[in-house]
Amino acid sequence: MSKKILGIIVVIIIIVSSVAAYWYTQKKEEKKPVMIVKIGDLVEVNYTGRFTNGTVFDTSIESVANDENISKSYSFKSRIFYSPLKFTVGSGRMIKGFDEGVLNMTVGETKEIEVSSEKGYGEPDEGLFIKINKTQSIPLYETISSQKFSELYPGEILNETVSFKHYFWGWNVTIDDIEGDNVTILNRPDINSTISVFSWNSTIIEIDSGYSGGEGRILLQHNPAENITVNKEKTEFIMIDNEALNYVISQINIGNSSVSDIGIVSSVDTDTFTIDYNPEVVGKTLIFEVTIISISRG
Repeated sequence: MSKKILGIIVVIIIIVSSVAAYWYTQKKEEKKPVMIVKIGDLVEVNYTGRFTNGTVFDTSIESVANDENISKSYSFKSRIFYSPLKFTVGSGRMIKGFDEGVLNMTVGETKEIEVSSEKGYGEPDEGLFIKINKTQSIPLYETISSQKFSELYPGEILNETVSFKHYFWGWNVTIDDIEGDNVTILNRPDINSTISVFSWNSTIIEIDSGYSGGEGRILLQHNPAENITVNKEKTEFIMIDNEALNYVISQINIGNSSVSDIGIVSSVDTDTFTIDYNPEVVGKTLIFEVTIISISRG
C-alpha cells in the first residue's frame, strides 16, 4: 500500500472519529433535561422590585441599592449586607404573584414579573388612614427625669437661668423647676413664629399660660401638603391627644409589618389632613425583575 493511500485512510479515520464523537456529545446533551422551577423547589434568586413609575422599593442587588441614579421610593431601606433571596416555591413565604412568576424559569434566566395588588400585598387598610386636626395643642411645660434631660440635651447644665433649644421643636426653652430627680422645662416659642420640623410650615398661633388651671398650652397650626412623608419620630410628636396615632405607634413598636413606620400625607382638607400608614407596597401593581441563580429539588 502506497504512503499516499495510507495517508488518505488515516485522514478518513480521523474525520469519521470526530464526527462520531460530535454526534455522541450532541445526543448526550439532548438527552440531558433542563431543570425548570416547580412548586416545592428551593430556589435562589436576585431581584429588584419597582413600582409602575419606575422607583425601586426593594432589591437584593447591592449595585442597584447604591446607585444614586436609580430612583428609590420613600419606603426603600438600605441594608448592610446584600445577598440573593432563597425560598421554597409554593411554601407561602412569598406573595402569590412572585411564587407564580418564577414557575417554569430556568437557571440563568431573567424575567420581568408583574404582580397585581390582588396577588401582592392586598388592598389598603382604611383604618390606617389617620385624620389629624391641623391645629395641635402642645403642653407649655414638660417634666422629665434628670437622666432623660442629659440624654436629650447633652452638654446643657441643670440651671434655671439658662436658655437653650428644644431638642425636637427647635424653639427656646428654659428650666422652670428642679424637684428631686424631676426637671420641668418651659417651652418659650415666639407667637406667630414658624417652624418646619415636619417638612411643612407650622405656625404658633397661641400661647396660653393660664389654660387648664395654669398647665398652659401652645397652639400650633399645621400647613401640610400632599405626599410629604412622616417618620416614626415625627408621628410621636403629632400624636398628642390622637388615639388612632397612638395605636399606629404601638403597632410600629411591636414590629407589626402591616403598619408602616413611615406615613405619607394622602389628603389635605380645610381643618384636617390625613396620613396613610399602610405599607407603600399595599394596593399597588408591582414589577419584579428576577434572575434564577439556582434550583434545588429534594
